[in-house]
Amino acid sequence: MGATLFRNKLPFWALLLSGIATLLTLNNYQLFGLQFTFGMSVALATLFLQRRLWGLVIAIPVAISTYILWGEPYAGIVYILEILLMIFIRNGPGGDRSLRRGTIVIYDFIFWTFLGAPIYYFTYAYLANYNQEAAFVIAQKSIVNGVMNTLIAYVIYAAVTIMGNRRSQNRESISIQALALATIYSVIVFLSLFMADRLYGTAMNLKAKSLYQEMTNFAAFIFDDMDDRVPSKLDFTLENELKQKNADAIYQSEDGIQKILYNQGKIRHQSFPNDFKLETSRSRLSRNLYEVAEMDGASINLYLNNTVKQDKLNEYLNSLWEIELHKDGKTLILIKPARQDFDIIFKFAIGALPIINSTTMGGIILSIIIGYGLKREFLTVLGKSTKNKINTPTEEAYRSLEQSPITEIGGFAKEINRRTDDIKRAKEKIEELNNIAQQQLSTAGKIQQAFLGDSSDVGKQPDVSLFMRPALNAGGDWYDAFDLDNKTFIIVADVCDKGVGAALFMSVFRSLIRYAAENWCAEESEHEPLDEVISSVNNYMSTEHEVDTMFATVFIGCISHPAKRLDYVLAGHEEPIFINSKGVQQNLEVTGPAIGLFPEAEYTMKSLFFDEDSILVGYSDGVVDARCPEGTSYGYQRLLDLVQDMQKRKISAKNLKNEIVRDLDAHMKNAEQFDDITIATVIL
Repeated sequence: MGATLFRNKLPFWALLLSGIATLLTLNNYQLFGLQFTFGMSVALATLFLQRRLWGLVIAIPVAISTYILWGEPYAGIVYILEILLMIFIRNGPGGDRSLRRGTIVIYDFIFWTFLGAPIYYFTYAYLANYNQEAAFVIAQKSIVNGVMNTLIAYVIYAAVTIMGNRRSQNRESISIQALALATIYSVIVFLSLFMADRLYGTAMNLKAKSLYQEMTNFAAFIFDDMDDRVPSKLDFTLENELKQKNADAIYQSEDGIQKILYNQGKIRHQSFPNDFKLETSRSRLSRNLYEVAEMDGASINLYLNNTVKQDKLNEYLNSLWEIELHKDGKTLILIKPARQDFDIIFKFAIGALPIINSTTMGGIILSIIIGYGLKREFLTVLGKSTKNKINTPTEEAYRSLEQSPITEIGGFAKEINRRTDDIKRAKEKIEELNNIAQQQLSTAGKIQQAFLGDSSDVGKQPDVSLFMRPALNAGGDWYDAFDLDNKTFIIVADVCDKGVGAALFMSVFRSLIRYAAENWCAEESEHEPLDEVISSVNNYMSTEHEVDTMFATVFIGCISHPAKRLDYVLAGHEEPIFINSKGVQQNLEVTGPAIGLFPEAEYTMKSLFFDEDSILVGYSDGVVDARCPEGTSYGYQRLLDLVQDMQKRKISAKNLKNEIVRDLDAHMKNAEQFDDITIATVIL
């Protein structure tokens, strides 16, 4: 539901995330004196989580923000190139795979190393006219910043993917190789940056103490010189010192009168403080120096030049210190350039960034090795490889997993093996019970077929052929045919349901009907009391087995040879096909409900006459309801057309039955038989 809500409100989320990315860019983070922005981490995370062009939508305001921040378009151009490359990879054929495996992080590192950083270097060195060292620092910094953004984005993607915690096949997944790669790579990169920043902080603290000590020593000479009240031997020396430092010294006596010292009453920094702004809190060195001075009752502030339109590095190089020292009610103010003091930042960056990038390169190689090795170990334990899905034969579906020296994987394999053994034992037990059940069902089917018999109880006239194929091993359909005092009885019936239970009730119904027919119809009569036969069976089953609610549809017909008459009862069963020798169909009427449902139900007997070569076909609903793979039923009309066509060929009952079965199988093809199929063909 959350993912759906996100997709439905993508424009809103895009606007919100664009605002967050812009804020993260404009409110940059300083690391060992350099500015790092993290707006692109939002754009990349959006791309990882939601493909298409949404990452570009977030990256555009980030690119604009870099121009506002630095006054140069080059960083924004590189960011757009980066997001376009990532969009191409993410939306490509292998995009999902590279994201799951974490290789998209490697692709981004390659981009920054071989394309992003060189673009930074050449644009800043040759278009923005930065010196070579500054351009080199910016290029090296871009690699670190790009790697940090990619790792942050991938960590966000991995966290969202895992925290979603929806274990389904349609859910976005992440591989153990990617988790290992991202984790190890992140630890190495961010730990390197943390250690470098800590080292930089220590260096800045030592530099601040050293610089303050140097300033106070110089101020002490000036205070001593001013206390002599006469020209001092130090005048020339102090003037030279101020000249070398490009500094101004302003002395304020106890009465508040100020005068410029040693430079003939002129100041060197005439634009101070008009073209400068107070930015003491902007750098770690100035903050440390301010704190050291404050504890000694002095004041040291940093002023950045407003007229410098290049990057912040040049602002620091053109900045000034304002040092205010006090002694015995007198005040000394020194104004001196901070360029030399901030050179340590660039020297630190020039030395540290290549080391950090080398560590990053080593980290990504190490994380790839460990991630790939962990994945390979995991697949080995599972009996798989990256090339072959399964190394063992398919029949070894329950093979034990390999042991592993890695504790968690070894414990996982041990637990899986234990559960696999339980499943294997349960499977063997089920197979054993299933074999027993199949044997019993097979036996039941054989017994049923033997119980049904064939048409051997019928003489040569009429010609009778019988067929029954259960949907399962045993079924609820049945047929019967037997002669009794110059009469032939044909029965086709269907017990509700199928399987062994229906087969058991089938045997009861069949035995009762045959027993009743032999008793009620033993003597000669003009019309056979078939209605009495069916009524007696119905009354018994509906009362004695009422709880079981088992019923059967029945067609029973008595063929009287001398009279050429068919007496029948059709109790809820499918209407048989009856065609005279001229091919004219005669309909049979339903004469009562299915037997076994309603006690004292009324049944009537109907009669019709036939001539020689008339055809009677009885069948169960499994014939007309049989379906092909497309779902079309065989149907009554197709059966009728086939019988009429076969009648013209003067075929036997057996051949007619075989032709019906063949046509029925041709219709069903490889579709599953879902109901019992019973057919009785009679040539009169």
